Amino acid sequence: MGYELQWSVLWDHPYRDWILEGLYLTIQISLIAWICGLAIGILIGMLSESPRRPLVLLSVAYVEIFRNIPLLVQLFFAYFVLPLLLPLPIRRQLYEIGWEWGSAVLTLTVYTSAKVTGHVRSGLNAVGAGLRQAALSTGLSWWQMERCIVVPLLLRLIVPNITTEFLTAFKGSSLAMAVGVMETTYMTQRIGFQSFRWIEANTVGTVVYLLLAWAVAILMSVVERKVRVPGLLQRGHA
Repeated sequence: MGYELQWSVLWDHPYRDWILEGLYLTIQISLIAWICGLAIGILIGMLSESPRRPLVLLSVAYVEIFRNIPLLVQLFFAYFVLPLLLPLPIRRQLYEIGWEWGSAVLTLTVYTSAKVTGHVRSGLNAVGAGLRQAALSTGLSWWQMERCIVVPLLLRLIVPNITTEFLTAFKGSSLAMAVGVMETTYMTQRIGFQSFRWIEANTVGTVVYLLLAWAVAILMSVVERKVRVPGLLQRGHA
């Protein structure tokens, strides 16, 4: 007996609500992790050209550690190990407020920030030493030069890479189901177990990730065109 597709089951109660709840949580985790990771990544990336040697070593070590450890391993460490290093009252409080969600956001934030740090370090090389020397010759301090001149140009240079890291965080959020976060992937598997409509459930999950990834890529392409530096290549242009 062949398998008969029943797409309408996805709109039945409670499956429709599960899909919407999972989608909301996926977007929430991804967006928070990306914003926090972007801020942390830029800060730590700027330390790579700090006049203080320990800060430079900190930036290098941060990238090498968190970028090279698999995301799932970091997630397990954050969820299972990190609370054990904290005092018992704080540990209980973490689990009461929902450490599943917190560990997913923390892991994606750290992982994304490490990737962004690497892009910032590469972007700093593209800015060039001549611009820095010109800024310092006007009497600006190192921090003033970085904040007012280098960072604004740097952000315009690494917009394509920032787009990629959002998509990485968005897709990486699916691993959060491993610690019980009820995001999109978790909900589609839940629907499959509940209804035995595995093709429909997994197809809708695939389509959701694909459509949102395309939407983000289109949106960021518009941003890239607005902020691109004249004379540099754009995404998709030769």
